[in-house]
Amino acid sequence: GGGVGIALLGLGDALPSSAVPPPAPALSLSPSAHLDPPAFQAQWGILPVAATWQLQTALSISLDQLSARMAAKHVKTMAFGAVGGSAKFYLFAAPTGGGLLLLELVVQQDSGMASATLKAGGGGEAAAPALSALVREMLSS
Repeated sequence: GGGVGIALLGLGDALPSSAVPPPAPALSLSPSAHLDPPAFQAQWGILPVAATWQLQTALSISLDQLSARMAAKHVKTMAFGAVGGSAKFYLFAAPTGGGLLLLELVVQQDSGMASATLKAGGGGEAAAPALSALVREMLSS
């Protein structure tokens, strides 16, 4: 039967309301990460998707300034361009512990809806949730 799923859903009620989820591991990205466009393309073709998500952006800056905001956190822009009504970013980052994170970010300029595809390899998978959280945070302010 489906009893297990129902039991799992009930677990949340048993926890005291003061329970705080543990903080996500801090994201530490290398400031010296480097990747050239052919390497980016090659890795993008090989690496598995680690996460995809959509977010309604609430940017206080223009999309042109987003790359600088990302760069300040060591998330580097490989390419940026507007195609039709959407702005496309290809970003990459290297966790200090090793590995590689690649991110395709598409923002619809009229609706402000962003969709992201994150790929990770070489041990970078562990940092993928933290990178997603960071980028979402940057798109919401």
